[in-house]
Amino acid sequence: DLHEIQEVRPGKNSKDFERCKDSKDHQDKTCFTIFYGSQFVLNTLSLSAPTEEDAEKWLIGLELLRQEALAAPTPAIIESWLRKQMYSIDQTKKNSISLKELKSLLPQINFKIPHARYLKDKFAVLDSFKESCTFVMGNTDRPDSSAVLLYDFQRFLLHQQKEYWANDLNQVRELMTTFIDDTMRKTNDPEFTVSEFLGFLFSKENSIWDSKYSEVSNLDMNNPLSHYWVNSSHNTYLTGDQLRSESSPEAYVRCLRMGCRCVELDCWDGPNSDPIIYHGKTMTTKIKFVDVVKAINDHAFHKKLSSPTDDPARLDDRGTQQKGDKQGNLYIWDPVDEQWNRHYCVISDDRLYYAEEYDEEKEKLLSPSEQHYSEPWFHGRMSEGRQTAERLLQEYCAESGGRDGTFLVRESKTFLTDYTLSFWRKGRVQHCRIRSGSEGGQPFYFLTENLHFSTVYELIQHYRENPLRCLEFDLRLTDAVPRRDPHLTENWFYSNLSRGEAEDMLMRIPRDGAFLIRQRENSDSFAITFRGEGKVQHCRIQKEGPLFVLGSSTEFESLVDLVNYYRKNPLYRKIKLRYPVTEELVKRFSMSTVKALYDYRAMRSDELTFCKGALIHNVAKYSSGWWKGDYGGKKQLYFPANYVEEVSNNKITEQGDQAMEDNPLGQLCKGVIELSECSVKSAQGKNGMSHVFTLLMKEDENMLSFDISADSVEDLFEWYTAAWDATQRKNNEQFKASCITQEKEIEKKDAVAKKMSDLVVYCQPRSKDKDCFKRYDYKEIRSFMENKVPLRDSKVRDFLRYNRKALSRIYPKGQRVDSANYDPLPLWICGCHMVALNFQTADKFMQVNNALFSLNGGTGYVLQPEMMRSDGFNPKMQQDKKVQYTVTI
Repeated sequence: DLHEIQEVRPGKNSKDFERCKDSKDHQDKTCFTIFYGSQFVLNTLSLSAPTEEDAEKWLIGLELLRQEALAAPTPAIIESWLRKQMYSIDQTKKNSISLKELKSLLPQINFKIPHARYLKDKFAVLDSFKESCTFVMGNTDRPDSSAVLLYDFQRFLLHQQKEYWANDLNQVRELMTTFIDDTMRKTNDPEFTVSEFLGFLFSKENSIWDSKYSEVSNLDMNNPLSHYWVNSSHNTYLTGDQLRSESSPEAYVRCLRMGCRCVELDCWDGPNSDPIIYHGKTMTTKIKFVDVVKAINDHAFHKKLSSPTDDPARLDDRGTQQKGDKQGNLYIWDPVDEQWNRHYCVISDDRLYYAEEYDEEKEKLLSPSEQHYSEPWFHGRMSEGRQTAERLLQEYCAESGGRDGTFLVRESKTFLTDYTLSFWRKGRVQHCRIRSGSEGGQPFYFLTENLHFSTVYELIQHYRENPLRCLEFDLRLTDAVPRRDPHLTENWFYSNLSRGEAEDMLMRIPRDGAFLIRQRENSDSFAITFRGEGKVQHCRIQKEGPLFVLGSSTEFESLVDLVNYYRKNPLYRKIKLRYPVTEELVKRFSMSTVKALYDYRAMRSDELTFCKGALIHNVAKYSSGWWKGDYGGKKQLYFPANYVEEVSNNKITEQGDQAMEDNPLGQLCKGVIELSECSVKSAQGKNGMSHVFTLLMKEDENMLSFDISADSVEDLFEWYTAAWDATQRKNNEQFKASCITQEKEIEKKDAVAKKMSDLVVYCQPRSKDKDCFKRYDYKEIRSFMENKVPLRDSKVRDFLRYNRKALSRIYPKGQRVDSANYDPLPLWICGCHMVALNFQTADKFMQVNNALFSLNGGTGYVLQPEMMRSDGFNPKMQQDKKVQYTVTI
């Protein structure tokens, strides 16, 4: 899509050339890269031309096409988009689309289908009244019945729109012809139909934006730097979150081309004394300082961005790595999934914080010989074999029209390692045996002796693309007959389970994302029951024809497809389906430990008596409000659920109510463990991992353990030591005092490289007493975290006066590890110059930032209003004024 091309860059300027083995055979001057996409991280298409002249022609041609696409009128853009959508779903290549293809297109244009038969009814109406519809549509927009004439449109532009260029009738005529689709009506006296006039009203040609602000105002570029808002980026090198995303020089290119004028470089000591850039003490990738400086040099002064006084402000945070809180990657044993998951973890303030597990593909790849198992055409072993296959093919072909080549594959009942291909031909079902053999220990499969395949999947794919030639016929496999009700074999499906029983089962699994699907009373109605935010939720699934509809509009061809989709995409808020609730899992997690909050005396013989603080083991939970458990030698007696709190699963694992403000992982945090309440034990070799240690609650070591594994012996020693230290220091005031002293000493150390610091003339950072505004210099800059900005009534006036002469920069608080942004508007109003945002996150506040810096030609410098430099200006003062508006409808 030409509209998505952001840049065409000459030379070998992408990693594609580094990965390509043959790139050395191509000269740098013959190569170029197309950067395209609508997201922050752009896609690349790296190309090489035969000669330098050809490469130059391609570069010029692509740039002309890109500029032409940007300047294209709205009707051309809409037509291009419609054709693109049409071609993407037109599988038949007949320049028309089927009902099924239309149904897949509508969600892309945000059209919600009211009910399942809506489109079929519409198609039926169109087919029945095709000529009538053509007549009606042809008369609706007739110029003599409803039209906007040339002079009417001119008056509209002059009087309603206040477009004074419309005094020139030729310009009005030219604009109208742009929106007229019919060439025959592009005359000297053009007329708009109603739809064409509406098309103009909602077009970019009728934008509310005043084009004069797209030009650089030289009058606004001659003030001191402290009079401007400066477009600023935070941790510019990152392409995603703040903990484990990729760092890239291309992120600097992207920000600079988006108008950013203040970029950030976090410099650290690298190998061979070469500085590197990354987010220190995190798992973000590292990039070379020299690559970043080159990217800034190549793109900061790009002709699109530069102005007579343009000089990008670069904020450099430099230092050498110092030892702080322990953080990094660990594996944590999940007793629900019974597998190790990799998490980003931090030990801070005697707590172990751990983020959500890495979103790695958990589905094990099938071996080539098993690849056909996941295909819809493979039906496995059929109970009645041949008869079942024939019945399925006959039913499917009766519904679909019965194309020759419609097929399915099943396991052979007679031959253990063979399969059977059943297909439809000339109105009847035929069967072919897929024979198997072995050569050199490797299996192969064939239908004809002269053509062998290493897998069943390869065999089927071959005959879907090439005809199967026999003495009687040549036939290519076409439509696959899907398996009927594949959910019946899944362990998360229950055909006879009530709502209450489902809730009981889900209550016993202490994990958000646990789920099951159950059959409801009607045969065409199902429900998905899952845990989200600690509660059991239900969603109805209705079967409408062959489709399963979740809610009111989301359709799937099977329940298996539904589950697979919501394993990768959130079903409810941020909850994905993760833990199938099987009977085995329920048994394993039915028994837990709870702690008594109050004394309780038994009222009946089948109840427990216990005192406050008692630990009740092997608890079985029920939704009735009464649970069963073991205590004081008595087994499985009842007690009230509201008299206890869970300690076996909640206290040592997920704590959803943990305050996020002081959490180093912010919203990415999945759980917190109070290390001061735990003991640490070595457990090497546990659950198949070599370097394991275990956290156990001190008050009851019989409770569920929390198993952690490191990648190496060295990592195990460091994490074990850090965790052990945290468990020992709960009441050690001397240790805490020494920590405070150590922190103060670290703060006093100058972490800035002396040689680089000497290069700084303007924007000299000041951290000591930065909240005091009695003395300051125009050369200095003070940086504040978003929630530490001096905006209190007693400080805000001093801060405003400071901002008139010197510079201030605001950056996101550390808890925004997901790279979320904060509201820049209150800070701009207080005169803050560089409100640094995460450019990689296109949220509401980034859009507000883009709106402000669209002014002054997108240079990245916007002159603050004169009133902000007035002594009487108070950003905190609320002023209510009565304003009268006259609205004409």
